[in-house]
Amino acid sequence: PPPPPPPPPQDNMQDEEEQEQENEDNEEKEEEKEDQQQPEVPQEFMFESEGVILDPSILMFAQQQQRAQGRSGRAKTLIFSDDRGRYIKPMLPKGDKVRRLAVDATLRAAAPYQRLRRNQAISEGKTQRRVYVEKPDMRAKKLARKAGALVMFVVDASGSMALNRMSAAKGACMRLLAESYTSRDQVALVPFYGEKAEVLLPPSKSIAMARKRLDSLPCGGGSPLAHGLSTAVRLGMQAQQGGDVGRVMLVLITDGRANISLGRSNEDPEAIKPDAPKPTADQLKDEVRDMAKKCYAAGLQLLVIDTENKFVSTGFAEEIAKAANGKYYYLPNASDGAIAMAASSALAAAKAGM
Repeated sequence: PPPPPPPPPQDNMQDEEEQEQENEDNEEKEEEKEDQQQPEVPQEFMFESEGVILDPSILMFAQQQQRAQGRSGRAKTLIFSDDRGRYIKPMLPKGDKVRRLAVDATLRAAAPYQRLRRNQAISEGKTQRRVYVEKPDMRAKKLARKAGALVMFVVDASGSMALNRMSAAKGACMRLLAESYTSRDQVALVPFYGEKAEVLLPPSKSIAMARKRLDSLPCGGGSPLAHGLSTAVRLGMQAQQGGDVGRVMLVLITDGRANISLGRSNEDPEAIKPDAPKPTADQLKDEVRDMAKKCYAAGLQLLVIDTENKFVSTGFAEEIAKAANGKYYYLPNASDGAIAMAASSALAAAKAGM
């Protein structure tokens, strides 16, 4: 093999080390100068709450978003339970019964007491076991599954344009059902006409059921707008409590004109008397506003589609949307495609947290 190269002279090595040391000293001095010239920027700021002024509209929007999202941002897209879904983490069981035992967490909880329990079993003359697990060690599985949304069409089926509204709402229902196979969304239809509202199509994902239920479309009579909203809010809250629905959106298709009081729709004895006073337009509007506010308080989202002719418009449909902090669209000749597109875009924006 070739001989190794000779070592470099010591004088050269010392010169190089001295040069490197001088360079490092110069760099440190430059850094110190820069630090003195630039003021320090603290990484955290703390303000006293009394000194901060917030716009009321910002506060209202923040509260609305917090209420819509629940305790966390995923609250409306995931449903947590102890019986169905994907295992995400263990938890202490609620009550005496454990539906789904988290074996891993239970064994971890029992592990520190194995020697003590084994010695106790030997001293008491009991049969020995490989693992000693007692009731306080039990852990249950916390499960999560994807939550679908419920889109409820609340349709004014009174007046001369009722058939057009109902036909468009029926077509929108069928369109959304055809698109909801992968998103687990459900659709419901609540028409209001005559003296009260009815649930023509309960929350469903079945296209066959929707076709069967929507085969005949009731129309005509008075316009119990407040009862229509009341029925839809009650149905939406029941769907949320059922555990399969995360978000609920009400799509109100109306011209904003109400002529039947909520008391008459609920068959209040004082309201259905022959000599009962007829409610004024302002009283009817107050009832509708109250129901819109209850819709917002229940955590339901409202989309108002105004079908009123602008020449005779009162603008009350937009007031309903504002009372519920919802969205408003003016579509006087709304087709099923336009209604379905409006509902889909509003639902997508709600899911995105916008």
